[in-house]
Amino acid sequence: MPSTGGSRPLSLLGALGLGLMSLLMYLSGLLVWLTPLPLLYAYRRARGIKTLVGVLLPMAILAAIYGALLPFATDRLGAEGALKLFFWVPGLGLGPAVESWNPAVFGIAYYLFFALIGVLLGEFEAQPYSMTRMVGQTAAIVFLSLALWLSLYVWGAWGDFVRGLEGYFVKMLQEITKVTPADQEMQVQWAMLKDHAAGIAYYAVRLLPAMVFNLLLFVLWLNIVVARRLFAAWGGMFPFLGALKNWRLPFAGVWVVIVFAFLWIFDAYVLKLDWLKVAALNVFIVFALVYFFQGLAIVAFYLNRWSLSPMIRLVLYAVLLLFFQPLSFLLVAFGFFDSWFDFRKLVPKSA
Repeated sequence: MPSTGGSRPLSLLGALGLGLMSLLMYLSGLLVWLTPLPLLYAYRRARGIKTLVGVLLPMAILAAIYGALLPFATDRLGAEGALKLFFWVPGLGLGPAVESWNPAVFGIAYYLFFALIGVLLGEFEAQPYSMTRMVGQTAAIVFLSLALWLSLYVWGAWGDFVRGLEGYFVKMLQEITKVTPADQEMQVQWAMLKDHAAGIAYYAVRLLPAMVFNLLLFVLWLNIVVARRLFAAWGGMFPFLGALKNWRLPFAGVWVVIVFAFLWIFDAYVLKLDWLKVAALNVFIVFALVYFFQGLAIVAFYLNRWSLSPMIRLVLYAVLLLFFQPLSFLLVAFGFFDSWFDFRKLVPKSA
């Protein structure tokens, strides 16, 4: 088993420091996706009570912000002034639009979402898992935990909660379309958004499961990649995952997409069940991201094979970001068809 960060066990003070670091990342906005990283390191070094303390300290600070500092600032500055002062605190913007939503509960639960990712990655890090199992197993546990918590939190008021979220999306679209763009084509699109705001909100809420699961996949992938590079000099992490440029989703993923595509077509012409259409769309959104990652792995494989300099690789990745919309579809297609055509020749041909 690799030694991460030296042979000395992590002290309680070190665990507290890593907990504070994760809280700063959580509140930073830009680095929020790396919130699990300090907790992953803490769990890998200490486990048990020390890691729990590293999680409880940020929760206590968040509870103090929501329960004491925010009410104090609201009394002194008013609701709008407090919102401007604490704009960096998660959950404040959603509270007024969704009556059943408590910003404090949201903010602390959102932090626990990242904390659970860090702890689970620390638990599974030394296991002989493939990338597919590592990410899939962790994502499934976090997603089911989140679904259970949300079910208990809105127990008996699920309909009100969903309608509140739909109202939030409608209000957000109305705010966006208040500004009239100068371009005539954009004015037409803005008018369509305003006219179909209720329908867009309806599907936006029902596609949230796929969006949340994709957020999970992105955070997991990002933290695994960053942890492997960041801690490489200290013994490394995730030693059994192998080179990520060689990663490929098992072929069973193709069959899942095909089955749901068939169900979607069958539903459109025969069954006409709204829930089946929504389920198929959620599956397509999740697998689009999965095959996008596989397409990125193909790109990384050939950039490494051609021994391109880091500067050229950086330029190519920058081009990918600049033209993300068209190139992302291309990467998804490459990832999907890689299951058939084996663009990287990972499977040796039989004699």
